[in-house]
Amino acid sequence: MLDQNDLQAIAALIKNEVEPINKRLDNVDSRLDKIETRLDNIEEDIEVIKEDSQITREVTNKIGEWVDFYFHDDKPYPLDEDEAERYRERLRLAK
Repeated sequence: MLDQNDLQAIAALIKNEVEPINKRLDNVDSRLDKIETRLDNIEEDIEVIKEDSQITREVTNKIGEWVDFYFHDDKPYPLDEDEAERYRERLRLAK
């Protein structure tokens, strides 16, 4: 049967074997914290990009409407391919 000294020796062996594992797990936790921080930053950046894209889309659509309203007779918006080709041809001939 095991006495108190044997149990303490076994406990010390187990502790020595588990200590490197605990250190590695602490290192993994630290790295995961860094990854989470980076992912949070990426998510924030994506939200900013989405907002900027929405603003750009709205402004572009308004510019297109403005161009179509004020210049529809001269240059309909959007140009169809035939009209664009005729316009390019006139530019080539003007040179």
